[in-house]
This record gives sequence, C-alpha cells and structure tokens, in this order.
Amino acid sequence: MRLDLKNLIGLDGNGPTFAQTYGITFDQGVEWAEQGLEMAREGRLDEARVILEGLVTLNPRSPGYWYALGAVYEKQELVDDAEQAFSQATARDPRNLDAWMRLGLLKLKRGDGAGLEALRKVANDARADNAELVARAKSILATSRAA
Repeated sequence: MRLDLKNLIGLDGNGPTFAQTYGITFDQGVEWAEQGLEMAREGRLDEARVILEGLVTLNPRSPGYWYALGAVYEKQELVDDAEQAFSQATARDPRNLDAWMRLGLLKLKRGDGAGLEALRKVANDARADNAELVARAKSILATSRAA
C-alpha cells in the first residue's frame, strides 16, 4: 500500500488536521511514533509503516513523522515513496539535515542532479551539532565533483 498524499486530510495546511479534529494528543502521537520506530528497529517494517503512515495521516504537518516514514520506506526500497516523505520532512523543517542528506543520497543514486543541491544544504550548515553530517556531505560532494 503506497501513501497517496492527495488523500491526506489537512495536507494543504488549511483547516485542522485529522488529529486535531478527533482529539489525538501530542503525547499519544509520540507514543505511537515510538512504537513504530521500535518495530522498524526490530525489522518489522510493514507494521512500522502502517503506524507511521497513520501518524502522517493524523498530522501531515509533522516533519518528524514524515522523516520516520521516509526511513521505513527507504529500508523497504520504496525509493519514490522515501523521496516523497523526505521531501515532505524538509518542506516542513528546512533545518532537518538528516532528511536533506537522505533525500540527496536517494536522488544521487537515481542519477538526479538535484541530489547535489540537497547535499549542499547539508554541507553549508554551520551548526556545531551537525559536524559529522556536514563532513560526510562535503566528502560526497568532493567525490561527485571528481567523478
């Protein structure tokens, strides 16, 4: 089952999200996300995907849910879905360097030059807490220029 973004309630940013409409609390969402991530760590990817797709449906404005869903899609080799999810994560939180990195790498693997731009966003970040990720992006960019 692939997630169809056009059918998500609240995706356009207008009106309440499904979670707001039905009274799903932030803490409940966090608890369900933790369950989904634990399932993913255990290799129960189909179950994790169901939970994370549900969370994205409940609150499509959450960059964290999109990122986690993208990671599960990536592990399941659903590349188009993973790219879409990471794109949604970066659109909602442009400072999410992990999402930019994963999006860039996926695009590069497919021969899409837009992957380089995503990696440049990571490489140009000045936050000290991201030094390892920045160094990795710079290394990949240097290698891709040499090729």
